[in-house]
Amino acid sequence: MGIYEEIIKINKELGSVLVRPSSLDFACDKASYEKNTYKKVAYIIRAIIVDNPFLDFNKSSATIITKRIFEKENIIYDEKKLMMKIKKIAKENIQSIEKIEKMVRKCCQKKK
Repeated sequence: MGIYEEIIKINKELGSVLVRPSSLDFACDKASYEKNTYKKVAYIIRAIIVDNPFLDFNKSSATIITKRIFEKENIIYDEKKLMMKIKKIAKENIQSIEKIEKMVRKCCQKKK
């Protein structure tokens, strides 16, 4: 299953539906070619949090997929900090991939 399908599945399990697929599709395509895990996550978070492709549960979907990506990459993260950063991105409508990447990186420690 690709990242796009996984995100849609997560959101569906939370009880929502995809209503605007284009930004999410673009972000997942960019992320699939990205070697930098933090930048990959930044593209996905931005697409979900800023562009709100789902009817509901956008922040929850972004949090869950970010945690799954970090776990697959053996990246240790502070869950509380991650949730606070995602809320801040949403509240302040942060659109810069570079800024999101830096924010997310601050929630993590070096790889195991």
